[in-house]
This record gives sequence, structure tokens and C-alpha cells, in this order.
Amino acid sequence: MAGRKRSSGRRSTGVLAFWGVAMLLLGLGLGLVLSNQGCKKKSQRPPQDQETKRSEPPRKPKPSSPVAVPGRLPDKATDKPQAAPQPTAALPRLALVIDDFGYAAPELVRRLCAQPVAFSAAVLPFQEFTQESAAIAHGAGKEILLHLPMEPIGYPGPGKDPGPNAVMFELPEAEIRARVKKALLDVPWRKGVNNHMGSRITPDRPRMKWILQEIKAAHCFFLDSRTEKDSVAFDMAVELKIPAAQRKVFLDDDKAFEAMAKQWERALTLARAEGQVIIIGHIYPETVEALEKLIPRSKGQVNFVKVSELVH
Repeated sequence: MAGRKRSSGRRSTGVLAFWGVAMLLLGLGLGLVLSNQGCKKKSQRPPQDQETKRSEPPRKPKPSSPVAVPGRLPDKATDKPQAAPQPTAALPRLALVIDDFGYAAPELVRRLCAQPVAFSAAVLPFQEFTQESAAIAHGAGKEILLHLPMEPIGYPGPGKDPGPNAVMFELPEAEIRARVKKALLDVPWRKGVNNHMGSRITPDRPRMKWILQEIKAAHCFFLDSRTEKDSVAFDMAVELKIPAAQRKVFLDDDKAFEAMAKQWERALTLARAEGQVIIIGHIYPETVEALEKLIPRSKGQVNFVKVSELVH
């Protein structure tokens, strides 16, 4: 009996020990699981923190260190902004004006406007290529003038027709004013006006006053082409307080290259002596070809400007 009691007591003790170990292991396992879940919750940022972060003003980035450039010494003095180069001595100014745009075919206009210098294009109104020529020249950055047709001495002799709707000497004041207004409207982008022919008109003070008053009303300057030595056009413009200037040299009365080269050199000489000069040529094929040679030769001798820069 005593032996049986001892063996059953041993079995009870073993069972209890087994369950004790099992419960201990189970407790450790649950503790690890709960610990991992707590860590995950701590690592997740709540939405409120994210919105707060967005609403904070951005911090200014710290200035970065200069990046080393191969072959350059890390001298602070070399990192300072370089001083702008000193301007060269001012060159005399030359304003080139080319008359009679509107007659010539667009191909010749494009060829002339390919010249990489400033010049002013004087466009005749009411011609086949008036609008297209003005558009080409304006698109190339050239200045546009209205080349206002006026009656010349000797009209209606050969080569003396100034063109349609020209200002004629015998017209009444109202008609002269109307024709000037109409011409101004026909040439887009015009900044100024110069006369086409006009040797019968420009010496006449009353008629020039009517014409110039309309030019002033259109906010344009006036260039006297000086087709007549007795012209009063420039003086009248000054009296009316219109910005004005006068032509000094004609380039192509003679279309031979040697003659044009001589006139060009005369213009350069005047520019050097007086600081500026206005030279007028025409959109003849011979003139365009001559300018393709003469303009490159003049680099460094004159500064090419629009004629509007020389009016006063």
C-alpha cells in the first residue's frame, strides 16, 4: 500500500511540473508578441504629426560649400563676381535708310534684310508689295518709315511719276491732308515719314505745314530726304516741334559699285567728323549687292543705328 501511494505521488508531482513549465513558456511567448505589437505602434506616425509637418515653414537650406573645379585654385578672390568689361570708345553713328520698299520683289527685300545691322526701311504706300515688304522688314527688326509720295519738279515728264495718291501741288488743303492720312494708314508699323520725290512740294511752306501737321498728329518723326536744295521741310518740322533730321549723303545716284563705294566712304568721313551721318539708298539689286560688301568693311568704324536715334 505504501509503495502504491509513493508512485502516485511521484506521478502527480511530474504532471504539475510539466504544466508549470508549459505555462511559463506560454507566458514568455505572449510577452514577446505583445512587445512586438507595441513597437510597431510606436513606429507609426499619427496623421496629426504629418499635417503639422506640412504646415511648418520650410527651413532655409544651409549654404553649400563651393564645388571644386578641376584646374582652378580654391581662392576666395576668384569666386567674387567678375567686373563687367569696360565699354569701348563710342563709335560715330551711321543711319542707313533704304527707300522704295513696296516696288521690289519680296526675295530682294529678304536678301537686304538679312544684313545683321540696324537700318530703316522706307516703304511706299499703295504698291503691290507694300504690306509684304513692311512685314518682312519689321520681322527682321528693321525700322519702318512711310515713304510719302510727293510731286517732283518736271512732273509728268519721264521718270517723274510719284505714284498713286501722291501729294500734288495743285490739290486743295483738305485733299492734301486726306492723302497724307491715307498713306499713313497704308504702311503698318511706321515710326516716321520721309519724302519720296517731292521737289515741287518741299520748298513750299504752306503745303509742308499741312503735311507735317498730319505727321505730328500720327506721332511720327520726319526725315527730309533733301531731294531739293531749297527744301524748307526740316526747318518747318523744327518749328512745329516734330522730331526731325536731314539726309546728308545719297548712296546710289550712280549704280556702279565704284561710285557707291566712293559715296559710302564720304558718309564714313562725315560720321567721323560730325559724330553721325544719315545716308539714303534705294532697294535696287545693284545697291543690295554693294551693301553686302560695304557693310562688312565698316565693322569697327561706325555704329549702325536706326534713323529715329538721330532725330532731334
